Formats: sequence, structure tokens, C-alpha cells
Amino acid sequence: MLLFSQRKRRMTLSRLITPWSIVAALITFFPVSTRAQSARDYLNIPVNQALLQFDFLDTNTETASGSDVPLPNNLSVSRLGVATLLWSFPLVDRYGGVAVSGGYTKVKATGPSGQIETTGFTDPGITFHANFFGAPALRTDQFAQAIPQSYMSCHLTINVPLGSYDSNSTVNTGGNRWTFYPLVNLDITPDKGVSWIDLYVAGRFFTKNSAFQGTNQLSQNPLAIVSAFYSHNIGKRWWAGIGTNYDNGGDTYINGISQHNAANGFRPSFSISRARTIWKYRLTLRYELTGTTPTASPTNSVLSLRTAIPLF
Repeated sequence: MLLFSQRKRRMTLSRLITPWSIVAALITFFPVSTRAQSARDYLNIPVNQALLQFDFLDTNTETASGSDVPLPNNLSVSRLGVATLLWSFPLVDRYGGVAVSGGYTKVKATGPSGQIETTGFTDPGITFHANFFGAPALRTDQFAQAIPQSYMSCHLTINVPLGSYDSNSTVNTGGNRWTFYPLVNLDITPDKGVSWIDLYVAGRFFTKNSAFQGTNQLSQNPLAIVSAFYSHNIGKRWWAGIGTNYDNGGDTYINGISQHNAANGFRPSFSISRARTIWKYRLTLRYELTGTTPTASPTNSVLSLRTAIPLF
């Protein structure tokens, strides 16, 4: 009787783990477009200043038949726009800040079962910034005269489950769970800001989604991310950078059954940036091509355009 019950449970779970379920899990829990680090991501700004930032991303994610679950080739395309408002302030005579962000995205997934498309809001986030050393609280007039120096900071992003989510939908733009993303960065400049070496250590932690594909439970192990980048000024307004992110962990589970899609790979990227004197804004273009998860996502690409505008 016990053997029959276990067999019935495995058969029931196998019907739940459909190709579209795996695609939905990958799209929801491996949003590399919104969590990838790049060169000079956390350069400080003057305190008591508001900064408005827009990110526009185009991502392509391919899943593979080499997974340990019956997963045929699938392709998902996402186009995402994110707006972030950052306010900087003195924090015990060091740089500090808080930012709020929200986005809207369009996701199109193609597989052997056909094509599914959805649009909606992503889970909004709030980020807290605090400097350890090397970045004193400087006003705008002081900041222009200061000599850049190496520094270290910590950052905590909390994503709130307020994005678009339908428990009966195959693909969603919101995760229906809380996400916590602590990060520590060490930025080293050997030549007073002409070049920078950026080192990041981060982790993503997730609560459970108990409304996945109806009333199923989807959970995820923590995901560790280590990043390193080098960038160099080109003239007075340009800089270019290269580097890579390394991901490890993040395996997802449906009703306690592992989907065998843990990340374990590198994501090299290239960035180029130019500052404009009109409105004093900066444009940064980043391209990333990656094999983040060998068994579940062998080919991912991200094209990102960022605009940062000081408001006052």
C-alpha cells in the first residue's frame, strides 16, 4: 500500500513538471537581466542628491534538452524597462543612500507546445546603500574637487511580491515571493579614478511561492554570485570595461522535487559608457553572453542600455 502511494505521488508530480512549468521557473527565478553586475555599478555620487536611472534590457534565454527532467529546447525573449530613483545622504560621515525601483516587462516563450506571451509589472524593489571606508559624505561642490580613492560598500535589495502574477498562468512577470539580495563591493583604483577594479560578492535568498501553477509550491535554494570587472577611462567622458559574473546554486523545486537547474558557470560581459554635458546624464551600454547553467540554460544573452540623470 505504501509503495502504491509513493508511485501515485511520483506520477502526479511528473504531470506537474511540464516543459512550460520548467520554462516558467527559469524565467521567474533566473532573471539574469535584472541581477547582473557590471563595471562601476556602485560609484558614489554627492550626498543630498537625487539620481534618476532608466534601464532598458533585451534578453534571450535558451533552455536545453540536456536537463535531468524531460525538457525540450525552448527559447524565451524578454524586453524590460526599469526606473530607479536614488537619494543619497550622509551616514555617520560616510556615503549612504536609498533607492526604489519598478519595471514593466514583456516575455515571449517559444517551445514545442507552441508560444506563450505575457506583459506586466515586475516586483518592485528597495535598496539600501552604506559605505564602509573610502567614500566620505561629500557635497556637490566638494565632490568635483575630491580625488577618487578605493572604497568598500554594502547594499541590500528587497523585492516585494507586488508584481503581476496569476497562479493559473504559465508565465508571469512577478515572482509572488520575497527576494533578498545582499551585496558587498570593493572598488580599487590604482591611478586616482582613471581605471577601476570592481569586485562583488552577493547572494540571493528567496521565500516560497505557494501558488505556482495553481496550488503547487515552488521554492529555490540560495544563489551565490561573485563578479570581477576592469574598466578604464577613454578621454574625459568615455570609459570601457570588461569582466565576468560567476553564479553557483539556485536550484528550484516544485513540491519538493528538484528541477536540476542549479547555476554553475560564468557570464562574461563588455560595457562602454559616455557622459553627456547636456542635462549631465550618462549612457552605459552593456552586452553579456553567458552559459550560466550548463544543464538548463546553456545560452543566455543580455543587451542593456542605462541612462543616469542627476535631478538636483
